[in-house]
Amino acid sequence: MNFSKLGKLPAPPNNKAGWPWTEASPQLPDTMPNGRAWPRISIVTPSYNQGQFIEETIRSVLLQGYPNLEYIIIDGGSTDKSVEIIKKYAPWLTYWVSEKDRGQSHAINKGFARARGNIVNWINSDDVLTPQALAIVAVAFSNCDALAGSVVNFSEHGEEICQSNVALVPKSMIAGEPNVVYQQPGFWMRRDLLDNCGGIDDQFQYAFDWDLTLRYLHLFPRVTYIPETLTRFRLHANSKTVSSQSRFDEERHHILRKLRDSEMFSALKGHCDRRLRMMNWWARLDRIKSDTSLSGWQQAIRIGCEMCVDPKVRFTRLSIGAVKQALQ
Repeated sequence: MNFSKLGKLPAPPNNKAGWPWTEASPQLPDTMPNGRAWPRISIVTPSYNQGQFIEETIRSVLLQGYPNLEYIIIDGGSTDKSVEIIKKYAPWLTYWVSEKDRGQSHAINKGFARARGNIVNWINSDDVLTPQALAIVAVAFSNCDALAGSVVNFSEHGEEICQSNVALVPKSMIAGEPNVVYQQPGFWMRRDLLDNCGGIDDQFQYAFDWDLTLRYLHLFPRVTYIPETLTRFRLHANSKTVSSQSRFDEERHHILRKLRDSEMFSALKGHCDRRLRMMNWWARLDRIKSDTSLSGWQQAIRIGCEMCVDPKVRFTRLSIGAVKQALQ
């Protein structure tokens, strides 16, 4: 189907212009530059009460001009205008449903269960694909297990930061090495490999993408990195990334313990254990620093003594800095 012709989609609101309202990506030819058929790309959008954003998301997918697109929207029973907007675009969707679910990760799993594409990703209902993103993905996705591009994080106040996925190696991601940059909307996977690594664990609602990516890359490590920006990731007051950072940290604890205890991912056990010890030490360090019953000298002595309990993890610049701060 030719989605690139603006006249085929519902007219945008009067106050909207530019991509993807009054502009579209050019319609791609029937075959790729190498003469092969375009791979089918499946995109899932989980949705719940994002009516102020979801139309922009939908149009950014449908107006890619991509000849072999499968677009699935799983709405969790929105009570705002989301369902009305989805219905407006229903003729151009592969599948959509609005019903109560167990959260974002469950909704994505429901969408992936219906996805038949060679390449898959999910795009949240407040994010936007950039023009020609799918063509870039299809051409670059060759002889690899995953494709990693750049993502622009943007706020409602106009700030924009472009970040490129870098050094996506499970042990480095677990360790939190400073050279690692992980941006989920720019990370595209093969549908067949997604099932082989266990898919999304929908007991998690915040760090499930991190968990999935660690498992996926441990089993299928060949990543092709490209500089092009593929997605715009919206930061706003109600987005999880802005409002629920502590929940992300809590879930990462559970994920690290799960991977540490898994036979399938036993090679990651040591990395997970070290990171858990480190995270537990950070929490302990904060408790010591905030203990008003201790004098500065007492805090410094306690930190120094407890650093010796696990020196390989606790003897860090952060710990030494806490000692110095306590003595000031």
